[in-house]
Amino acid sequence: MGAANETVATEFILEGFPELDQRLQLLLSLILLLMYLTTVTGNAIIIFLVRVDHHLQTPTYFFISNLAFLEIWFTSSTSIKLFAILSSDQKTISLSSCFAQSYFYFALGGTEFGLLVVMSFDRCVAICQPLHYAATMQPQLCLGLVVAAWVIGFTLQSYRLLFLS
Repeated sequence: MGAANETVATEFILEGFPELDQRLQLLLSLILLLMYLTTVTGNAIIIFLVRVDHHLQTPTYFFISNLAFLEIWFTSSTSIKLFAILSSDQKTISLSSCFAQSYFYFALGGTEFGLLVVMSFDRCVAICQPLHYAATMQPQLCLGLVVAAWVIGFTLQSYRLLFLS
């Protein structure tokens, strides 16, 4: 066999909005940054309030604070690179960075689905068995359900890494 023509991609070129003026792209970047900071600040306030206020230290608010923590990571997994692309002339992302960003985006998305299932279980117990709610939703069970959601979200996404290698 002769020499084969092989091209190895090491990075992706992200065009973004090439038809927009650089000043308009910077304005768009600032608007997205403001939205990102609002999201992070709002979720951090939720976590802070649940930790500080003793009236909010129930299973429902424990799950909500975990969802808020997850949302901070979820929005950060893609927004930071987007800001870098929109506000600079560097329009490339390395192959490994793209795979890492994709892994975390989908793993955190799977974890979010798991947390939403856990939260629906919490509400189901509160509505269907209100007298047994305090006995059923013990802190150990709540922590175990949250840890299970995080582990399952990241584990189910890890199989993709085997196929990408």
